[in-house]
Amino acid sequence: MYFNISTYILGTYYIVRNMFHFSYKTTEKLYNQDLIKLPPSKFEKINEVIYSSIHSFTVSTLSLIALTKKTFDYYNYFNFQLLSTENDNDLMIITLGLSLNYFLIDFFRCIYFKKYLFLVHHICAIQLLLFNLYQIKNQTNIGFYGIHTLFLLESNNLLLNTGFLLKEYKFHYSITCTCWIIHLLFFVLFRLIHLPKIMIVYLLNDLSVGDIIFIIPSIIMIYAGSLYWSYRQVKGINKYLKENCVI
Repeated sequence: MYFNISTYILGTYYIVRNMFHFSYKTTEKLYNQDLIKLPPSKFEKINEVIYSSIHSFTVSTLSLIALTKKTFDYYNYFNFQLLSTENDNDLMIITLGLSLNYFLIDFFRCIYFKKYLFLVHHICAIQLLLFNLYQIKNQTNIGFYGIHTLFLLESNNLLLNTGFLLKEYKFHYSITCTCWIIHLLFFVLFRLIHLPKIMIVYLLNDLSVGDIIFIIPSIIMIYAGSLYWSYRQVKGINKYLKENCVI
């Protein structure tokens, strides 16, 4: 590593802080110049769509670049052996640091805007990211688990945000629902199907006793939240179709 982990965390904090600032100023400009035809009550939601999309795109892209080897057999779901291992690298630390600072800042935003349901998710995410960075600091070379997990959890947020914009701008229901359904399919595939496999492979190959205390509860909470979100998404799609007299 070129720098120690604390330097990377401080550096990524500066980047993420500016990302939030850029998002707010962009939203403000869109409203002030009447480039966005939505009521003022949607200001913070549009702001959230912008900064969460930037984060999703950035960490998903960096995750793909940081992983240089094929470590998991995604073609055979029941193959729980590692195909290869990946040494920890600087790009992994930067990617994890970006997400850590993102969730730390957004944690306080959730408190301010009283989005208490998201606090549990953010606490679990922060705990897992810190644990992964600690493992990298100890040169355990298991950071690739965290990068795979981060990609699976964050990569489909762009589709969710696109569906929100399509709905708010009243695009034809078929377009909006298609986007939501595609998002739901990827959500189920990544979070509910492939995420458990990553955890099983980790448990079988690299688990230590301390890991059970530190990561298993957070993983269970995130997985339970994903199940609940999938249920809400299905209900939302069904409700939207009924409102448009399709079913």
